Amino acid sequence: MNLFSPANRVMTFFFIVAVAAACKQPETIVVDRDPETTAADTVEQFPAAEQQDAGFRQLNIGEYQPIRSLDPLLADNATNIRAIQLVYEGLVRFDEAGTIAPAIAQKWSVGANDRRYTFHLRPDVYYHDSDIFGSGTGRKLTADDVPFIFERMANNAVPPRAAGLFMNIEGFDEYFREQRHVYNPTLRQLDRISGIQTPNDTTVVFELDQPDPDFLQKLALPLAVIYPKEAVGTSTGDFTPVGSGPFTFAQRSSDSTFVFSKFQNYYAASDIRLNRVDMIISDTPLSFLNAMEAGNVHLLPELDPALSRQLLTEERSLASPYSDRYILSQTGSTMFALRRYPSSDVSEDRGADIAQLAKNNASSLFDPLGPAITDTSFFTDDSKIAAMSDLSLEVPATEHPYGKVFLQQLSDLLEGQGGELDITGIRVPTQRTGLFFTEHPELFPPMEWADHPPLITFTVQQFSLKRQDIDDLPANQYPWWIDLRGVELPAFENINRPL
Repeated sequence: MNLFSPANRVMTFFFIVAVAAACKQPETIVVDRDPETTAADTVEQFPAAEQQDAGFRQLNIGEYQPIRSLDPLLADNATNIRAIQLVYEGLVRFDEAGTIAPAIAQKWSVGANDRRYTFHLRPDVYYHDSDIFGSGTGRKLTADDVPFIFERMANNAVPPRAAGLFMNIEGFDEYFREQRHVYNPTLRQLDRISGIQTPNDTTVVFELDQPDPDFLQKLALPLAVIYPKEAVGTSTGDFTPVGSGPFTFAQRSSDSTFVFSKFQNYYAASDIRLNRVDMIISDTPLSFLNAMEAGNVHLLPELDPALSRQLLTEERSLASPYSDRYILSQTGSTMFALRRYPSSDVSEDRGADIAQLAKNNASSLFDPLGPAITDTSFFTDDSKIAAMSDLSLEVPATEHPYGKVFLQQLSDLLEGQGGELDITGIRVPTQRTGLFFTEHPELFPPMEWADHPPLITFTVQQFSLKRQDIDDLPANQYPWWIDLRGVELPAFENINRPL
């Protein structure tokens, strides 16, 4: 099934702005902090916007980067990762303090010298309704769904970074290598990961090769959310976004709007006070501020350079014209890097020249990025810069707002020295694209090529912005994190008005 097929779409809506063997050792027991569950409601249908009932709650989120897939293993930017967290849940998740909270697993224990993790699943977790199930009705999630998630991470049709987190599970490394390097499936000998066992429908046991104090954190990442094997087709792009999270993917109304509706069979449905969430994508960020003023956008999980310059003081607080209407929250930091591809025509000395030129012109390079830049580093030998007039390079484009501005400033800087830096649509470093740009979200494993030599690095302090009439919308230290459980906001007819 295609991600954006018309199956299971809600009724027509209006859009406002164009714009993821115990060895007799003592065990640590973690118990569900909120064991209450709720009965399933009847399936909700959205009326057309002009006919929506009084009290209808809709949150509109402004985002900068595109959503190309709701396959958790293909999520490649913060916008995508936030959307994954609406639709899916993992065994555990992060809470607003950045600590581990129960999710699909209501409790767990750790034993066998901290190498065995036993998870006890909630008995009332169901998948969203979808045509992928014969009846069209979401089936119950069971322990057997969990091993499939990790086996799929090893598949050679998906990126390897999720698998890199879990190589310490017994048998994972062997399974991964066979999947990646034995291309003829009939020659493969391993049909499962030996360190993941499911003794019954509500119990999952992980055996690790070595103790891993970060194992729960890794399981809480959107890369490890649970979905049914029925959602996965025969090719990489053949994936249907069906999870067990608090919202269902309802429809994509255009290239710029993704609609999510409340999942009435969510085990904690009473905690979800929003009827609908729209994620609105735009590459013209300043239009979001106008939309927030008009009541058409309610939350910006990130600020781009232009909005940072307009909204933030040099001390990174909200400027006075806006402080009486909006709430600014600090959400952690993200590191970016310009790197040299060693197999390209850009030599180590040439890379050092570029870094030195950037260092000498740091103000003109970074001032346009605004006051959220917290740290910069230049990897250079401080030698005299060679002439740039013979320099002609290509660099892969980036979709992150800070990356876009940085690369354009660098291109202008090199052009002023007689050189040339073309920003191309190619996605990977090659011999011709001697430089490339990487983004490093906190906790996430680096993308491929991220270990190549850095020339320039900088860190951005991330902020979110919301209207003051939204309550209980938390932020934590991870800029990609979102949690809409318990969020309170005025009815749609009241929040959709100018401040």
